[in-house]
Amino acid sequence: MPSPATSATSGLLAAAFAVGLGPGDEFVCPAMTMSATAAAPMFTGAKPQFMDIEDETFSLQFLPGRRKAIFVANLFGHPAKLHAIRKFCDEFGGFLIEDNAQSPFAIEDGKYAGTIGHIGVFSFNIHKPLQCGEGGMIVSDDDALADRMRDFVNHGEVVGGPIGLNLRMLESSAKIMIYQMERAKEIIGGRIEQADAIISAIGDVPGIRAPLIRDGCTHVFYTIPFLIDVDRSNFADPRGMFCLSLRDLGVPIVEGYVAPLYRLPAFKAFKASGQTCVAEGLHDRRLFYIENCRYSFTSDQIRLIGEGFKKAAEQVL
Repeated sequence: MPSPATSATSGLLAAAFAVGLGPGDEFVCPAMTMSATAAAPMFTGAKPQFMDIEDETFSLQFLPGRRKAIFVANLFGHPAKLHAIRKFCDEFGGFLIEDNAQSPFAIEDGKYAGTIGHIGVFSFNIHKPLQCGEGGMIVSDDDALADRMRDFVNHGEVVGGPIGLNLRMLESSAKIMIYQMERAKEIIGGRIEQADAIISAIGDVPGIRAPLIRDGCTHVFYTIPFLIDVDRSNFADPRGMFCLSLRDLGVPIVEGYVAPLYRLPAFKAFKASGQTCVAEGLHDRRLFYIENCRYSFTSDQIRLIGEGFKKAAEQVL
């Protein structure tokens, strides 16, 4: 059952309260994700336990152990290993909350991302594939969880529930979102087509790894993530030089992502669980991406992007 909210961040907060997180609890969160994935549930008094991600599709590297809640980010448009984590949570009595802000209509094994966990959280912010300026949605197939979240975003007092906040979506935003949802598959399909065209135009460039898609999954390409994959280079920072060359050729590119969250001042008191060498290596040295959600490229521009990758590789890699 869905419930609209002011944002995905407020949806994450409502989800955290709905599953009963509180002082003394710990929750799992990927080391590399947007800060709200960890910040929102911390308002319950619970503490984050940051875990590493894998470098294939940037999914949480799941480590065994009993957890009350696991917050998973379906990053860049590709679903995490959701069915496996959901199975683990069901066996050990924990909850899986999907931060699906970047991956509406992504699929893992026949099910939409955001509907595999106990709770799914969606973003309709202005830079998301489906957007109404600002807004979000929370979904759950568990009636009790859905009722708790609906109560929480509506003060709680209205239906005699626990304490809550005013996190309701504006009616004007909801009206825009209804129209966006009517066109959702067309919009998402257009983003996938653009990403496919860009990846095809780039082709096989030695030293550059194009996005990987796990079997049984659909990638909706919120961004198009690439990795520098070289053993040797004449440059101390091959990614930096490659991206600088791309920018000089007019290709819009972003290096890294959000730094591993435990490096940020807000989370410096919390340590990662085990090593987080993958997240650090991705952010610091390997990951870069095209913001597919931000641009509508012409066919000529897509051709120039492909040529730019090849020229930059000849210069740097």
